[in-house]
Amino acid sequence: MRAAAAPLLLALGAALALPATAADGEAKGTLVYRGTTLAFKHVFLIKGPDAVDPKKIIRRLIFTRDDIGAKIRACSTMSCADGAMTDGLQVDFDSGPRLNYWLALNDQRVQYSGTAEPTVLKGGSIEPRRIAGTLAIDDTRAGGPKIDAAFAAAILKEFTAAR
Repeated sequence: MRAAAAPLLLALGAALALPATAADGEAKGTLVYRGTTLAFKHVFLIKGPDAVDPKKIIRRLIFTRDDIGAKIRACSTMSCADGAMTDGLQVDFDSGPRLNYWLALNDQRVQYSGTAEPTVLKGGSIEPRRIAGTLAIDDTRAGGPKIDAAFAAAILKEFTAAR
């Protein structure tokens, strides 16, 4: 009996040791900046024209503690979606060789922006309509944030106008 149970217990133990994968729209992790910690619960993926170069179409991840999905769906422009996030992090894909990011805390009273190598996204996938994995950015040496998040997001909304 013990010999038969050993493989089952080993398989169960291995399954429990695996990190939980996030469901689409779910994020787990934190952003720490200047002594403030924001815990992520939600992530939204949007697509549309870049504000600087409207001919360029980008994908943007928006990490938040609060569910702002309805606010984003109600928007008609990318800039409206930016305003829907009052506390969180935005990460732009497709805008250049690096990932651009912007954080806002305390109802957008505290802000910081920077760039990161695409290698900060690990263990996941970047597909045209879905991005998933872990994000780890540490810009503390430059006075920036430390970000650690696991997430999965499918396109929530596509925009045709930047502003």
